[in-house]
Amino acid sequence: MSAVFAYSSLARFAFRAGVVAALLSFWAVAGVAQVSTLDTAEPIAVPSGQALSLFEKQVIPPENKILYLGFVAPALAGEYGVTFDRASVDMDTICTDLGIGLAGKLIGDGLRIDEIVVRLMERPIAYGEVDETAAQFLNAYDISGGTCEWY
Repeated sequence: MSAVFAYSSLARFAFRAGVVAALLSFWAVAGVAQVSTLDTAEPIAVPSGQALSLFEKQVIPPENKILYLGFVAPALAGEYGVTFDRASVDMDTICTDLGIGLAGKLIGDGLRIDEIVVRLMERPIAYGEVDETAAQFLNAYDISGGTCEWY
């Protein structure tokens, strides 16, 4: 698997793995703008009820049109982890309830955000890195119309 993620209509992917410990931190990635208007300590409520913690939030260069939100979701791990169907509804909720508002603030600051990418992962994996042993789900949304439209 390539270390480069393709965010397109084929961007929904899942890797399944065993049990993990949730390590929470906020990593800065060189060359990627960090967004500081979402509180990383605040728990995120989603329809599945799984516990999510914001791990990364970035505006992705070079064009700065993509807002990336990465969440640690330990409930994805294991044989009976949260399914993609349930996680997808959670990602839709994150895009609508958190992403649109954050993108609006960034747009107000002069950035042009056209897309939101929401990634759920069973353990922290920095943006751009690959861990084929970790369960993770990703959805990409077009927000050019002011709502989250899945690609």
